[in-house]
Amino acid sequence: MKKLYLAQIPNGEPLHEDLFNSNGAILVPKGKIMTPRLRQQLLRSNIEYFWLDATGFNEVDHYLEHFEMETVKEIEEVRKVYTESVKSISNEFERMRKIGNLDKKVIEETAHELVESIGRHQQVYLGLEGIRRKDFYTYIHSIDVAVFMIVLGKSLKLDRKQQERAAMSGLLHDIGKTRIHDNILLKPTRLTDEEMRVMQEHSRIGHEILTKELRYPADIACAALEHHERMDGTGYPHGVTWEKLHLHSKMAAVCDIYDAITGERVYKKAMLPHEAVEFLMTIVDKHLDRSLTTQFVRNISVYPLGTRVTLNNQEEGIVVRLHDGYPTRPVVKVPRKGTVRDLLIEQTIMIERVHDPREAAVG
Repeated sequence: MKKLYLAQIPNGEPLHEDLFNSNGAILVPKGKIMTPRLRQQLLRSNIEYFWLDATGFNEVDHYLEHFEMETVKEIEEVRKVYTESVKSISNEFERMRKIGNLDKKVIEETAHELVESIGRHQQVYLGLEGIRRKDFYTYIHSIDVAVFMIVLGKSLKLDRKQQERAAMSGLLHDIGKTRIHDNILLKPTRLTDEEMRVMQEHSRIGHEILTKELRYPADIACAALEHHERMDGTGYPHGVTWEKLHLHSKMAAVCDIYDAITGERVYKKAMLPHEAVEFLMTIVDKHLDRSLTTQFVRNISVYPLGTRVTLNNQEEGIVVRLHDGYPTRPVVKVPRKGTVRDLLIEQTIMIERVHDPREAAVG
């Protein structure tokens, strides 16, 4: 993530990309021309700097040359829907922060668009997770949890309407954080015990917002209250056990943990997808249900698009295509040899090592 100061932006030129605040909301959209008047408005609001590429999609452009044209077209379609979803949700969450209300129709439409888009491009959505290199932003996190809940819901044979309700539950699961002060919500270091107690109130607050203020039904509001509950009763806010939770809450618990540990924090390096999968499996039967977590793991991309790997024949390559239902057997391009290995066909070839994206690129 890069920080761009207001003083670095010249007047009279259109912005080349969206400018975000610390929560992941777009403050100034791409194409907007900086003017002295706009600059003064921003300064009066105590805005002196912005964050760039909160969605992580700019990183994807570095890999496009390796992908087939059809995959590139799908990526652009996914980018469009995802970016519009971020704009819609961040705008509504900002409204909730400032005036205590949001447009329920926008939430419903965003959930519908995500379900439709994932229905067409699921493997691309999942495949991009490993190369977006996203930081942990409240609003972006809400979108990603919804995406994962749609994928999990599809694998559980939920119909489109049920997927949309699960998606709305995911989009709104952290709505309570709009009432948590930024000094705690955006603190760049670990929270103290007292700060953590305040932060944990977001579950209860979020449920009250959804049920009492916005009048959402129980199946959509439940995840806000219960996504931090755990199978053994050690979660919060009520310490209830797994069998008492709604399905949406169980789904949100799995998806929330996975997205949180694969997002970058100032004080914590993001796990790579295969590392996150291994972590999830270490907490099943204690914090998470084994069957639901296993179902989730089977349907995400262990080796997402753009993942750099070393194969057991010592060739180094880049994952360029995924096989639905076979997360550990992707198609790997080997640039130095100009060849492509389809691991679903070449079954003696295995991925031996996954390279960190911050290492030098494969030549």
